[in-house]
Amino acid sequence: MNEDNNSIPEKGLLFNTKGKVSIWASQHPYADIPDDYFEETFFKKGARARNCWSDNYKIRYFAPQQMETNGAHTGTIDIHTAAGGCSCSSSFIVNLMSKAKKNKMQQVTWIILLFEQEYSVKLSGVAQDEYTTFLGAFNYDASSESLLGEEDEDEEHAEAEENEIDAADPE
Repeated sequence: MNEDNNSIPEKGLLFNTKGKVSIWASQHPYADIPDDYFEETFFKKGARARNCWSDNYKIRYFAPQQMETNGAHTGTIDIHTAAGGCSCSSSFIVNLMSKAKKNKMQQVTWIILLFEQEYSVKLSGVAQDEYTTFLGAFNYDASSESLLGEEDEDEEHAEAEENEIDAADPE
């Protein structure tokens, strides 16, 4: 009889789910987090990885190409801005902002997005570790409107054009 992968804690749990993004955030100063927390061990020709963070959350492995992180090396960053640096899709932002507000995490030092994963505190028994807090697993649609918003993209484009003009005109 085959055992369900979710029932083998010594190996970790699997949370693979299409169309979901699981999100963790931290308010711990980034510079104070030891390097070994992030240090990845790769296997399956680099398609899978583990590190201290994934072990703490009982995640058997994650696909490095499905993980995005963002934050501030010093101080904090608005969680909406941090998430925008990881994903252009706005499909999850309303729910993320609600969870962030509930957990008093509107300002964070960094954020982790793990795509195609539906992490479960109920299965793992782990909601936070020393450095991060799990905020939730949300529906994700890559084709939804941009998280950056058209207005932000227009401002960035105008600013880039202005910088090009400034660079071309030495006066």
